[in-house]
Amino acid sequence: MECFTHTGSPAIGICKSCGKAVCRSCAKDAGVFITCSDKCEKEAADVHEMNQRGKKIYGIGTPKKMASGVIMWFLFSALFGGFGIFQTIKTGQPDWFLLLFGAACLFIAILSYRRSKESGLQC
Repeated sequence: MECFTHTGSPAIGICKSCGKAVCRSCAKDAGVFITCSDKCEKEAADVHEMNQRGKKIYGIGTPKKMASGVIMWFLFSALFGGFGIFQTIKTGQPDWFLLLFGAACLFIAILSYRRSKESGLQC
């Protein structure tokens, strides 16, 4: 492969931003990637920063912990289901809305937990 700018010069890499082949004299080393110009260097740095932030958001590359969404659904389930049981004991008649909503939240929590384990996303 030849350099996009210098015909005949062998390419040593590809610009992270525009995808053009670059030779040793055109390449701008930015640590984790190479670019062909200052404009591409800024664009590639922005993309790299977005990727790093995305990894932090989803917990990629960090120790695995339970996703916050799963914990929230379990808390909703406990709150509404527990209050439904309390109302049922207190009044002697089941409060179907609270009991069914608590059961639905538990179902969603289980589905969310399974999906987060399958996908590897931690959100």
